Amino acid sequence: MVIQMTKIFALCVVALTLVACNTTTPEQSGQQMSISDLEKNPGYSWYQTEVATYTPNTAMVDSVRSNFDATEQKICIFVKPSCGCRGTQRLFPRVMKTLLDANIDMSKVEVWSMRSPSDNTPYKTTLALTSLPTIVVMRNGVEDARIIDADFNEVNADTLIAQAVTE
Repeated sequence: MVIQMTKIFALCVVALTLVACNTTTPEQSGQQMSISDLEKNPGYSWYQTEVATYTPNTAMVDSVRSNFDATEQKICIFVKPSCGCRGTQRLFPRVMKTLLDANIDMSKVEVWSMRSPSDNTPYKTTLALTSLPTIVVMRNGVEDARIIDADFNEVNADTLIAQAVTE
């Protein structure tokens, strides 16, 4: 009788474990952020300092200003706020500073705060993200140019975005 009760108990434990076990991972969604959101969000506490201390090359700012076509282009920036990598904490704010200095309409710049490249965004089916940050220049809804951390050498953020909007 005790052996039979032990078997029934063990069977119940196994059944409950199988029922309670959920192998699907909940999907995360990226959050679109405005400049104001970036400045207020504690996850981006480093953002304002980097933007304030960076001075982009004037020729690159002029190139962005003259080559960015607001009727056809949009810039999408996918970034992970908690990442301490140079791409996130240097490339991203320096590109933003270059865009701001070029007086690019910020309604044409989308910043997506994400936990991983697989997070849901409206671009998930059209842009294959493999790393964060990734900066994509879109032309008429299609990827035209891409900037990733590996392209960045600590001094060329302004050049990278100028080249990307010119392509």
